[in-house]
Amino acid sequence: MKTPLWDIEPFPTLLFDPDLKHARKVATSLRKEGLPVEVASDADAMLLAARDRYFRTLVVAADLSDAACLAFLDMLRQEAPGSWLIVTCARADEDALAIAHRHGVDSLLAVSAAVADLFARIAALQLRSRPRF
Repeated sequence: MKTPLWDIEPFPTLLFDPDLKHARKVATSLRKEGLPVEVASDADAMLLAARDRYFRTLVVAADLSDAACLAFLDMLRQEAPGSWLIVTCARADEDALAIAHRHGVDSLLAVSAAVADLFARIAALQLRSRPRF
């Protein structure tokens, strides 16, 4: 049995990756760590779920060079202003981070990051609410 990283029941996380097989694999790994995770089957499903329920963290695999993807991130931020938004993308350099922040992203991870890194980021964000400013 793993020792929990928090003293409270963790809040749910919503995950979206256009590669649904990969999304399910990541979700399974996060669930093994004790994190409740739901997988959105597409962008519209993620927007609807974020509108209807509270998720402490939203995780999206995104292409920051795609205007439609950036518009999606803007809509997601509007639908869930109180949720932390984590994006995984091909590059996580300073330029990508600046673009991500302009579109409401709180945290950026390279796609190559291990699931353990994603879990650590989510676990840290579980401990505090996202400021709404």
